[in-house]
Formats: sequence, structure tokens, C-alpha cells
Amino acid sequence: MIEIREQEYEDVEEFKDGIINSFAEARGQPFGWGLFAFEALDNGERVGVVMGYWLYDWLYVEYLAVTEAARGEGVGSQLLERAEAHARKLSLEGIALDTFGYQAPAYYEARGYVEHMVIPGKNRERDRIYFQKRLQGN
Repeated sequence: MIEIREQEYEDVEEFKDGIINSFAEARGQPFGWGLFAFEALDNGERVGVVMGYWLYDWLYVEYLAVTEAARGEGVGSQLLERAEAHARKLSLEGIALDTFGYQAPAYYEARGYVEHMVIPGKNRERDRIYFQKRLQGN
């Protein structure tokens, strides 16, 4: 009899990776992936970070975070540009990311990101908006 039980994410992640990797390799599509993280420092103090992973042909930004004090100073733009440069260095097709309606959709649109999909929330502020940006010259 099969038993389903709750488990900590970290405790099953390696098991899950083995299954997924075997499935992909059996179909001639072994995973090419890696993690990335860049920080922004102001006089040695961390004021922002961009981090995520790349998988196959795309870089996925999981987090772009800038301290309140550093917002409006171009820190986020510099971090995003660094992530884009990293994706180009890896010859990736583009970058994908998401944000909530109350966060920064206009910010990403102003930087050339195109809305790809929206998962509606209870209100517009809670909509989860997915963006992508194809990189030129890869």
C-alpha cells in the first residue's frame, strides 16, 4: 500500500533530482544547469542581490532585492545588467523572471522585459506576472 506523507523539501530534493535527471538523460536531454548570485556593495556594505539559476537555454532570476536605502540609485539595474551579461557569457537565449503586481512590473517592462503570463491573485497587487527577455547576439 502506498503511503503519502509530508516531508521537508531538502530531505527529498536529491531523490527528486535523480528521477528527473534519469528521465531527461534517457530522452537525450541531460540537464545543463547552474546557480548564480551577484551582490552589490556600497563601501563594503551589501545593498542588493540578484540570484537564481540557469537551465538549458534560459537564465531564471529568482530574486532581485535592493535595500530600501539603495533604491532609486540604479543598484537594481546594475544587478540585472550583470545577470544579463552572465546569461550572454553562457550563450543563453534569454532571461525569465516573475514579480507580483505590487512589486515591479513597470520596472521590468522599462528594461525590455515582455509580459509572458499572469497568474491572477485576489486583486491586481497579488497577480504573479511572468516576464521574459530574449538576448541579442547569442
